[in-house]
Amino acid sequence: MSEEVYEQELSCSHDCDHCSSSCASGKKEKKSFLEPMNAYSNVKKVIGVVSGKGGVGKSFVTSYMAVLMRKAGLRVAVLDADITGPSIPTAFGVHEKAKASEMGLLPEYSKSGIALMSVNLLLERETMPVVWRGPILAGTVKQFWSEVVWGDVDVMFVDMPPGTGDVPLTVFQSLPLDGILVVTSPQELVSMVVEKALSMAKQMEIPVLGLIENYSYVKCPDCGKKLYPFGESHLSDVANAHQLPVLGRLPLDPSIARLVDLGKIEELSADYLSDAANAVKALFGDASEALEDEAEIRIAVTTDEKGEVFQHFGHCKKFTIFTVRNGVLVAQEEHATEGEGHESLAGELLSMGISVLLCGGIGFGAMQALMQARILVVPGTQGRVSDVCKEYLSGTLFSSTEATCSSHHEEEGCSGNCGGCCH
Repeated sequence: MSEEVYEQELSCSHDCDHCSSSCASGKKEKKSFLEPMNAYSNVKKVIGVVSGKGGVGKSFVTSYMAVLMRKAGLRVAVLDADITGPSIPTAFGVHEKAKASEMGLLPEYSKSGIALMSVNLLLERETMPVVWRGPILAGTVKQFWSEVVWGDVDVMFVDMPPGTGDVPLTVFQSLPLDGILVVTSPQELVSMVVEKALSMAKQMEIPVLGLIENYSYVKCPDCGKKLYPFGESHLSDVANAHQLPVLGRLPLDPSIARLVDLGKIEELSADYLSDAANAVKALFGDASEALEDEAEIRIAVTTDEKGEVFQHFGHCKKFTIFTVRNGVLVAQEEHATEGEGHESLAGELLSMGISVLLCGGIGFGAMQALMQARILVVPGTQGRVSDVCKEYLSGTLFSSTEATCSSHHEEEGCSGNCGGCCH
């Protein structure tokens, strides 16, 4: 090392962003730790939901933000990065085990079509504790990003564990976060832990969209007056100090807890997080026009001669195609299929721009082909085609993974629900 370079090293502050020197150190590019996205996935925006401590309702905020974005017509996913305290599947009433294919791990879907991945979808029993060390926890989060076949997703919410440990650091470094929402409660102690979360985000150069306060108040059932059981909120002081908006104040409401416990969060209708939803929509640029374009979806339903859901996908002769714009049905047409077999039918659906398939029985091979075509499949549906479509749009359609067969023949393991001919 030359004397000149040695002197530069001694006097270097290592603050390259504010240094005018052209030394070799300043030319070094920052190393990227971003994990590659799954080859069959296309996620446009990634939003982290964080908290400085546990028990402040972070998972509820994550779940309900996903519900609001889905109601806005966007394709939504939730990655449950809270590995040791997973609660996302419970909020949506999803208890089926995730499956795998040669493309990767397949997410489960909520009733309204929100893609979900959580360690609870992989455990033998949901109550099994996850007793893993930090590196394994962090590695699992990376796998959820790079090995899950998410398909086309407009916005993904990441439910992060509380604090500033290994897993939050992994999410900040490994996932291309477009912003974070910080969830807190009114207790004075929380102001300190919020400061820690905000400082971590600043160090990692992740934009903070705003703050959300949970358990903010209780509304008297008799007079409607707001009561503050945790005392005066200090959130505005923290928000002003960091020049951040307060994007929502949520009440302490037993009815909300009941819906979450029952797995019916998609039935909740409240405007508590409307400002937070608008902040996420704004990330898409010219929000109104961009989201209107993205909000149009085409739904295909396997149809029999009586206008009901045909129960054997591989032998389907006709689809009913619904065009939905911003959650409103604007067109309906029938389409006669040109062939049989899941590969042929999957190709037809893809060519028609279908993004959702509602059907009866369907084989696992067909599910794979459709997932590869990035088409959301809701199997096990029954009834009038028009009614099924309306139920899907309202978030009340119940699907059944028992309608999915793992083989072509009953004697090879078919459950029998599809009649052995769903392929």
